[in-house]
Amino acid sequence: MVRRIGRIRSVAAVLAVGPILCLGPAAVRADDESPLFKMREVVVSARAADGTLRTTPHSLSIITAADIERSSAVTVAELLAREANVNLQSYSGTDKQATIDIRGMGATSTSNVLVVVDGVRLNESDLSGADLASIPLSQIERIEILRGGGAVRFGDGAVGGVIHILTKRSGPLGHGGEVSARFESFRTRELRLAASGSSGRWSGRIDANEFRTDGFRRNSDLDARNAAASLRYTPQGQWSFLTFQGRAAAHRDEIGLAGPVSAAAFSSGTAERRSTSAPFDESSTDDLRLQLDMLADLGERGAVELRWSGRDRKTPYVIGFNAGIPLENQRSRITSRRQDILLRYERRFDALGGSHALSAGIEVLSADYARSENGENLIGTSTRRSGTADSTAQFVMLNSVLSSAWALQAGLRLDRYESRADDARYIASGCRTITETTLVDVDPGPGVTLIPVPVTRQVDCVEAYRSQGFARRQSRQMAVELGATWSPDARTTAFASATRHFRNPNLDELLLATTDLHSQHGTTFEAGIRSRPGERVELSATAFLMRVVDEISFGSNAFGAISLNRNLAEPTRRFGGEAELRWSATSRLAVRANVGYVVPKLARTGTDIPLVPRTTALLDLEWSPFPRWQATLTNRHTGSRYDGNDFTNSQFPRLPAHTLVDATLRFDNGSFTLTAGVRNLFDRPYATIAYSANYYPMPERHTFVACRWRF
Repeated sequence: MVRRIGRIRSVAAVLAVGPILCLGPAAVRADDESPLFKMREVVVSARAADGTLRTTPHSLSIITAADIERSSAVTVAELLAREANVNLQSYSGTDKQATIDIRGMGATSTSNVLVVVDGVRLNESDLSGADLASIPLSQIERIEILRGGGAVRFGDGAVGGVIHILTKRSGPLGHGGEVSARFESFRTRELRLAASGSSGRWSGRIDANEFRTDGFRRNSDLDARNAAASLRYTPQGQWSFLTFQGRAAAHRDEIGLAGPVSAAAFSSGTAERRSTSAPFDESSTDDLRLQLDMLADLGERGAVELRWSGRDRKTPYVIGFNAGIPLENQRSRITSRRQDILLRYERRFDALGGSHALSAGIEVLSADYARSENGENLIGTSTRRSGTADSTAQFVMLNSVLSSAWALQAGLRLDRYESRADDARYIASGCRTITETTLVDVDPGPGVTLIPVPVTRQVDCVEAYRSQGFARRQSRQMAVELGATWSPDARTTAFASATRHFRNPNLDELLLATTDLHSQHGTTFEAGIRSRPGERVELSATAFLMRVVDEISFGSNAFGAISLNRNLAEPTRRFGGEAELRWSATSRLAVRANVGYVVPKLARTGTDIPLVPRTTALLDLEWSPFPRWQATLTNRHTGSRYDGNDFTNSQFPRLPAHTLVDATLRFDNGSFTLTAGVRNLFDRPYATIAYSANYYPMPERHTFVACRWRF
């Protein structure tokens, strides 16, 4: 009881003192943004028939900058995990080492769910997935969560869905900026700066932030810095149909890797959950992303987009620290580089009594990957794993509005993929054995008695990295999307779609795989409805069925052989649905609720796929008791899930379900915003990941206060 009272006092102290830390100049401006989304809102990720949500034949959620501003979420991962059938897998509770799962992909969601930033994939060509820590919330203009679609436009890995993050860019007019700060429990602090402006035909924007936290657990600290700059130029005169854009983003972080705790420690109490099994493991990242775009508006002849993007990423790390081995002999390092070129043409035209939009393009991707482990030059110990991946794809999509009620979508993508991976070890080779005679004193006394003893040794050795294994894969894959929407009136839209998607083995998987590892492919069917029965209510509901053949998974075969990346011997099947409600109950009270349900099964054995909760749900209440004031209460529920190593559903205890409640209070007069809140209000212990009954505890109750000044 004493400890609980102490925690409550800590919460009260932060909420009382925090606003004082954030007070600053403010000007009065009313905030009249509506919490409801609009059914006709323009969609970027899925090329709809008329470019809006209304004619998109997939389950789609849109998170705008206004939604982000009102939300109590402070990380990208937490924000995404509040959507239906979107599940968080996190090792620490921050955006670092956080994975977003859509519709039950489980542990392989790092490769089966794409995260795209301004049209460019953030997922790496290995198993590290997308680094959400490199995209701060302050840089995001909107997020589109496309479930079950995106395979034609984005290709490899768009299986569960696509999360498209669109960053803030400066427009041709206006200037301004903002400064913000956030302070949180566990010695967490964040500072952000953004500014934009224009001059003549030029406009630009800069964003920078610094984030530091000690973390909920020992050795879970994170120190991250991000900077981004975008520039836009529109020529005058005869070249005014062109637009040139460029964006550069840099990210650097250092993080402690706390490791898991045992089941006994997890259930013992807060002190044990905050402990670490790996006090000296660590990692850091240097990440640079560049993007150049040229857009040509040809009027009635259509539009052309030419885009180049590049990425350079370095990640040194130490995992499994051993005090008996010199640190330099335990260091490992990952280096990856990637380039992507896109040429896309789009044209709208009228024919056969309807309005049509044709989009076609070519995309070329090239990636290099290298990982060195256990130092640099330790004979028999140091290893280097390297690989390259190249793909060339052609895609075409036709969207047609046939009448005021009917719209159709059809798309095709042909993808040619080639990868090469080499596993090398530092060894001594070419040695010649010689025998030499040496004199050895065999007299134990004060005298000397020398006898000749033959001694053999190796000479002329050549120390170098030698290949231990080589893997090469070539594949040709096809993605297909077919969809239709029917709008009997202006308030209701029904939709249905079928998508054929695929995923190729990534470079990490190739280096530890069966000899016959190959690409997976599958099909998703979905049908749903979006409705706005009144001015204050919007509803959506979708049902889906996904079947994947030869799904790539890590584990042993039916005979208990060594664990490798392999294609599952049986298909997987996932079915379920998601539903969402947005309701302005009164002018001061808004309600948002959603629920997701998925049954993730191995088709023949009938066991659940690990790390997938069947149920997710959200209830979010926004209350504005006074102008400029807003109180938010968010209740998130996640069902239980099987242990990550429990494919039989009987080996380890299930991760228990958890329900989290967050509460925030926000004041916003337009130029100045002050927010204070409590996350995990009822101090629930929980974990989203466990392997062999070893858990990664998530943060318990903590408080925060944040302020922002616009100028």
